[in-house]
Amino acid sequence: MKQRIITGAVMFIIFAPLYVLGGWFSTALIMFLAYFGTYELINMYQTKNSIPNICKYIVPLFSLLIVLVSGIVSSGFGTFIDILLIIGSEFVGLLVLSIFDSRISFKNCIFFMFSNAYSGITFAIFEFMRNLNKLPIRVGTDFEFKVLLFNTIDIRVVGLILLTFVIITVMATDIGAYNFGMLFGKHKLCPNISPKKTIEGAIGGALSGAIFGTGYITLLTFLLEPACEYQIRFLNIESNVWYLIAIFGIALIVSIAGQLGDLVASKLKREYEIKDYGKIFPGHGGVLDRFDSTILGGLVFYIIIFIIGVI
Repeated sequence: MKQRIITGAVMFIIFAPLYVLGGWFSTALIMFLAYFGTYELINMYQTKNSIPNICKYIVPLFSLLIVLVSGIVSSGFGTFIDILLIIGSEFVGLLVLSIFDSRISFKNCIFFMFSNAYSGITFAIFEFMRNLNKLPIRVGTDFEFKVLLFNTIDIRVVGLILLTFVIITVMATDIGAYNFGMLFGKHKLCPNISPKKTIEGAIGGALSGAIFGTGYITLLTFLLEPACEYQIRFLNIESNVWYLIAIFGIALIVSIAGQLGDLVASKLKREYEIKDYGKIFPGHGGVLDRFDSTILGGLVFYIIIFIIGVI
């Protein structure tokens, strides 16, 4: 427990400033997470499959490149095309190498692509969201926040707010699920995947995530509106009641997605008979052990705000 607390404190001291500053600071952080998350997947896969050892180091570079491109290219569609080109180039390159090394089989190539999608594209979505700086305030109108730190660093506060919403919702879900499960848990959720998780805990976690996520956005809305001459909304909904209902619904979906992400990660660990994905964070495990819920929760949130036109 002591090691877990110390590691958590060190992670916060290092990660928090990079995350808040945004720009190339957050890009460097997310590239780090994408690289080692992919490394952990390939390392896991290698426990039951024969692959060249160098693949553990080369394949993660493509995840790193995907995040880098998402930080450079401002257009959502342009980023999508570039990511497809990166993945396609990697796949073609691996197929060529398979001619000379039988260990690079088609099945192995497919898992490499999966690893880049799971820990590359998802973290690239975090990078894209973190760089958002426009916010709908009324139907058909955009408002751009510009907050400069030291008169030079644009911390892109809209992206900071939206991505923090995902993090708070997922964290509240994890804490709520644990506490509700301890207090009221009687019915197992997925005993073959995660024996300790219960249906009661999952419901409590979903409600906790939705409540805290809604509370966070509501608090920010009321704090920001007095400082601006406009009615600020994170959605193009002017009615306060429907606005809060919509935020609650989105937070609930993100919360459920986060729990599913946790189960998916647990399923993979069961399949490959490993306890943790890695040891990069002593007491916490690997990158994917810490961000398994956030990965799917963030992906679903990105899809939602894309569909409703926030981005």
